[in-house]
Amino acid sequence: MKPRERILTLLRGGLPDRLPFVIYDHHLRRGEKEREARNRGMGIYCYRPCYLESMPNVEIVTRNEENKLINTYNTPVGSVTEILVHGIGYGVAYGRGQDWKGVIPRRKEFLVKRPEDYEVLKFMVENIRYEPYNYAIDDQTRRLGDDGIVVTELPYEPLQRLLVEWVHWQRFYKDLASNRETIEEICEILEEKYEKELFPIAADSPCEIVAYGGNIDGVLVSPSMFEKYYLPSYARCAEIIHPKGKILANHMDGRLRVLAHLIGESKLDVIEAFTLPPMGDLPIDEALALWKNKIIFINFPAAISTLMGPNPQAVKRYLLEQLELMIPGDRLMLIASTENVVPEENIIAMTEVMEKTTLPLTRELVRRIRSDF
Repeated sequence: MKPRERILTLLRGGLPDRLPFVIYDHHLRRGEKEREARNRGMGIYCYRPCYLESMPNVEIVTRNEENKLINTYNTPVGSVTEILVHGIGYGVAYGRGQDWKGVIPRRKEFLVKRPEDYEVLKFMVENIRYEPYNYAIDDQTRRLGDDGIVVTELPYEPLQRLLVEWVHWQRFYKDLASNRETIEEICEILEEKYEKELFPIAADSPCEIVAYGGNIDGVLVSPSMFEKYYLPSYARCAEIIHPKGKILANHMDGRLRVLAHLIGESKLDVIEAFTLPPMGDLPIDEALALWKNKIIFINFPAAISTLMGPNPQAVKRYLLEQLELMIPGDRLMLIASTENVVPEENIIAMTEVMEKTTLPLTRELVRRIRSDF
């Protein structure tokens, strides 16, 4: 099987010839080792938008100062500004507004700094408009062929969007306690726009997988928050996209143990970027036991793949340990990196192991693979 066929077989409840292995396209640096890994079976996982978001009644003024992006949003009820810090090479690197190391700009200042800024944010959210845009998907699908899969990516869940994009986390939690009504009003407005405009666009998109929201972490999102604000949004999205044959995924790359039972009850089909220990706090065998109706796309933890630098033997040793916990491997895909650019030597090390992972996985097979190294 080629990478695309492996992934689609997995998503449709079948058993691929071997455990699918991919990498995000914007974390893959082109070159000799990249070609070798792909020739040996590593696929490519591509995010592309299915929509355009605009705010026709909001004036957005952007300027650059040194390595800062400063965006000001002017509305009839006031103005708010955000400052993003980016790295060297921003604007010349490819993919998703990153610098040459694959790093997305970091917010130094958020839009909401004072209670009255919520009124401006509310106006902005009320003026968000969505329209279909499939060119990027069609173009990437045509060029990618059988080498991987194109996934359409939607914005964050309404509450998560406030927490990640618009309000600094310290202010957010204070305001959630003292000004909950205003925050919930903004979330409800955005949720309605998603349900009426965005989710139907995703349902009609050419992609098999719809990735909605993410960066979920049990330290930042409590079980009560997750149950009240997140699960209903997943259910509404699933209700709209499932009848069109779409698969609902969420980029859950954080510590998930305290949320595990609620994730199991969610309408999500795929838990994507599930990060293994030591960075995540839920082992893969426990996740498989808890989420019997979920497919899990695993994120190889950066603590092993990236932060140690080139270390092929450590990568192989760790991966073989994890394969023993994945048996029989029928609801899994491994992603070499969902967060970082991985050294080429480590990508090849993963490839050397993954090209041997025929399904179903058994302890005897893992033992044989280990003996090869």
